[in-house]
Amino acid sequence: MSGVSWWRADGRVARGWWVALDGVVAWASAGIAVGGSGYTASLLAGSAVSRAAVAVWFGALLLRRLVPVAALWAGAGATVAVVAAGEPVTNLSLASALPLVVLLRTRPPAAAAALAAPPVLAVLLALSGRPDAPLCCALHAAAAAVGVAARRRDRARRTAAEERARRLLEEERARMARELHDAVGHAVTVMVTHAGAARLGAADGPPQLRATLERIERVGRGAMGDLDRVLGLLEPLPPPAPLETALRALLADLPPRLAVTLELPSPAMELTAARTELLHHAVREALTNTLKHSTATAATVRLRRTRHALRLTVTDNGRPVQDTSLPSSGRGLAWARRRAAALGGALTAGPGPGGWRLEVELPWP
Repeated sequence: MSGVSWWRADGRVARGWWVALDGVVAWASAGIAVGGSGYTASLLAGSAVSRAAVAVWFGALLLRRLVPVAALWAGAGATVAVVAAGEPVTNLSLASALPLVVLLRTRPPAAAAALAAPPVLAVLLALSGRPDAPLCCALHAAAAAVGVAARRRDRARRTAAEERARRLLEEERARMARELHDAVGHAVTVMVTHAGAARLGAADGPPQLRATLERIERVGRGAMGDLDRVLGLLEPLPPPAPLETALRALLADLPPRLAVTLELPSPAMELTAARTELLHHAVREALTNTLKHSTATAATVRLRRTRHALRLTVTDNGRPVQDTSLPSSGRGLAWARRRAAALGGALTAGPGPGGWRLEVELPWP
């Protein structure tokens, strides 16, 4: 995903029927007078300023879920223009309140405050001293409260979803470990026991038979050891180490032929276990593929937080080589893509400027 703008559309809250409902709200609001003037908004009556403002207000309400920043600024600008022209104020003149809800819900607090303060203050100042000023203040305050509450609710839902995914993964690991232990473990143990008993019983038999039975027993015991290690991997995992610690440990184990530059934000960000695991896995997979399938001598691991996203990029300076002695199943990147999608983000990988590039982008916060 490319750069994210404060003015971008918000697909997270822009559902078709919600946008249609906003259109109904805008149409109904046009017929409600504010301040006891009895004046209602219309595209067919009033001055040019008033008619243009009606179109802007209606558009701001209709598109507030798609482009909340533009809707807020446009609606507030139309209100200020109407007041400056001495025209009556209508219910649509408060079209800056509803976009404020979406803006505060979908933007980080600092960015939302910086974007919302100028237009909202302009509307409040323009309407100060008028009969509808208290209603305007109350509506904007209520909109701000609803937006902040919705943002907190969305964040709590994402956290709960990540926790549910983590629990399901641990339960699946435990189930697989039990099945492997009960079925495969028992079968291999019986095979090893019978092979050992046969070898002891054939002490006076042909040397070739004894060697074969000994080999079966040895391979079976090795398989039991491998099974124990697999079962250990499938047990519930402990909480992951902080991302910076895990990445520095990963880089310390790389061969000296690949020089890796690590660029992390300061101070370090607090990440959930699911995000830490995904980002660490993505870096490990990218660098492993670089070592196995390219001529790269340098790579860069960069983690950045934008206004609405957390972006990890891994780039190298190599060109691909075909090495059949080091096959790749592609399962690592496939897993990372699925995990990124489950967390509301995306993973892309492919040729970049001068080498290979992997990018993971997750919503933030």
